Amino acid sequence: MSEIKKLYGIDTLYFFFESNENYDDLFLDILDQIEDIKGKFEKREIEFENNDISITIEDIHLNYLGKKEGFYWFKDLNEFFRIGFKDKYKNRGLNDIRVQLQGNGIYTLGISSLITLLKDMLKGYISDYIPVTRADINCFIQYDLSFISKDMFSTRKRKYSTINEIGDANSTQTIYVGKEPFKLRIYNKGLELKKSKKYELMNEYFLNNDLSLDEPLFNIEFQMNRTHLRAYEILTVEDLLHNAKNLFNQAMEDIRLIDTTSITEDTLKHNKYKAKTHSLWQEVKDEFNIVSLLQSSICLKRVKRKVSIYDENKFEFEYIALLRKAFINNLLIDSEYLSSLFTKAKDSLNKTTSNKELKKRYIDIEVINPDNSKQHLRQLEDKTIIEPIKTISLSTLNDYDLLRYLEKVQLTQHESKRNKDIYEVALKEALKRDLVPNVSTKEVHYEHLV
Repeated sequence: MSEIKKLYGIDTLYFFFESNENYDDLFLDILDQIEDIKGKFEKREIEFENNDISITIEDIHLNYLGKKEGFYWFKDLNEFFRIGFKDKYKNRGLNDIRVQLQGNGIYTLGISSLITLLKDMLKGYISDYIPVTRADINCFIQYDLSFISKDMFSTRKRKYSTINEIGDANSTQTIYVGKEPFKLRIYNKGLELKKSKKYELMNEYFLNNDLSLDEPLFNIEFQMNRTHLRAYEILTVEDLLHNAKNLFNQAMEDIRLIDTTSITEDTLKHNKYKAKTHSLWQEVKDEFNIVSLLQSSICLKRVKRKVSIYDENKFEFEYIALLRKAFINNLLIDSEYLSSLFTKAKDSLNKTTSNKELKKRYIDIEVINPDNSKQHLRQLEDKTIIEPIKTISLSTLNDYDLLRYLEKVQLTQHESKRNKDIYEVALKEALKRDLVPNVSTKEVHYEHLV
């Protein structure tokens, strides 16, 4: 085993609790507690914010965060977790209780203890089925990885080949490979924590595990969302914990850090997959170990191929899951009703569900300038040629596209005041989403209570 210190774990975990027939009682009690507190403020004609409202479930106090996607969101006083309770009239989704474990809880109590705490809090309202929706499996490594560049990665699939890096001419501080539902992040953890309120917590955690923030410390982290996990038949938190090592190893194969000196420059340009895996990457892969998590011997690669096609077995599994949910919640389901749904589904195949495209009153044209640069223009109905106004709504960009945009405007920020303003707006959005290393926390933004 290498002398390079490594610490493996699950850095982020999101999941659902399957509710039972008593869930409505819990949800109505939550609404009653919220309305009681709102009433006290309104009676005194006092303005209030979301964080002025708190509820109690089984002696655990939860502070209100707001509403998002039909869920009422709360966090505990220690900020160990966030939990959302669904309003069935605002969200018709399958699951009613949504949980996001926070770093404070993961690195203080641990995942197993947190889940036990939550199950005790919700006892009587949930079943034992806990579907997983996101897991970030990671390795903290006491090593300076700033030497890594985007040219040093070889990916098995085209959808993993989107790569972005943040840094300067001499070093890389953050690098992203792929995009949701599966992506790799490598970043300078020490730099991220410098201005973070989590510094003391993480510093103590690292010291207890023989790591130090006084030396270079990077994080190698694979984000795996529900779609990616389901492809490997990882459906529940239990499945995830039993297969964490297999998932991490497979991820390290799908996205490889290569030794660029093992092949010629021409091969590196056209067939980089022929390069040897970098010895450090292989070391991180081989040494993965979380003692508290049981491992399964199942071959994930083989399972993925088996479930790549939607067949009768997959349909039956999902169909039974839906019926089970209906019976748990005492819905009136009979064969006549199911037959009507069958007819409705078949009829829907002959109907269009997309809006008709609006008629375009222009033609897109491409002009090649004398210096071979390309310019995209529009020709209107009266033959007038104009240059379209470029407008970008940063809030609608996904994380990867925002980083690409930030990298682009960073290069032109010194050309004019307008370019400088554009760059600062993009940087502010990236900071807001915790996409650059010096952001303190990964906050989720919620709507204000209305």
